[in-house]
This record gives sequence, structure tokens and C-alpha cells, in this order.
Amino acid sequence: MSQEPWTDEDGYSLATRSPSAGWRYGPKDRVVLGGKGLAMGITVAHLTFCVLWGVQAPGWAIIFFVYSLLPVWAIGGAVGSLLGLALRRVRNQWLHVAAFFAGGLLMCAPFGGLSATGPLLFSSSIALAAAVGRLAAWKLVRINNADPLTA
Repeated sequence: MSQEPWTDEDGYSLATRSPSAGWRYGPKDRVVLGGKGLAMGITVAHLTFCVLWGVQAPGWAIIFFVYSLLPVWAIGGAVGSLLGLALRRVRNQWLHVAAFFAGGLLMCAPFGGLSATGPLLFSSSIALAAAVGRLAAWKLVRINNADPLTA
């Protein structure tokens, strides 16, 4: 450290402060989906998926519910948390809902050919369920109201 006061970098460096009191996430994170919101979103997405397929084949509704339980929670938890992590800086929650729809559609489109009803119906039902699940978690997200220019 130099004896000259104008060359002391610690005294003249830019100040950094937390964006808001009690915000434990990054300073640029605007919308954070917690564990409770993720669980609510997956639950609603699973029920939406089962209702969509149960309407088409009412006798298979319970079978859809039971056999899709583990894949929905495993894949939905992984993809939902990763997509939520990628969207933390986006403040507009409608863009989150659209991204969950697009993510579900793009992720499931290659596997739609395995369905007897066709790729469009299978992937769009999963995409719609993911979007409805994210919409259900709308009020459970944590929002950072700090100004990004002053953070």
C-alpha cells in the first residue's frame, strides 16, 4: 500500500451494497422461485397434465396420474429449478410463464413421436401444464424491488 492518499485504491474504489435488506440472492436477481413455489408449480402442472389426458381418455385418468407421478416430479423438479435459475434476472413474470411453455414444448417435442396421438398433442399438453404450473406459483416468488442501476 502506498503512502500517497490519491493512489490508495481501497479508499477510492466503487462502493458495493446489497440491493435490499435481507436479500440473500445475487444483486442482479429480480425474481426467485423458492422451494415452496417450485413444489406448488410441479403439483399444479401434474394435475393439469392428468386433467388434459383424463378428458381425452376418462378411464385412463388414474393410470395417467400414478404412472406420471415420478417422472413429473423428477424431470419437473430438475427442469423447473434450472429454468427458474436461468430466469432470475427477468422481472416480467409473464415472460417466465412463456419460457416454461416454450421449454416444455421444446423439451418434449422429440419424444412426442412415441405417443399414439402424435407429437403435437403430447408436447403441447406438457408445455401447457408447465405454463399453468408456473402461473400457479406467481404469488409464491420472491421479488427484489431494488433499482438495478444503484445496486
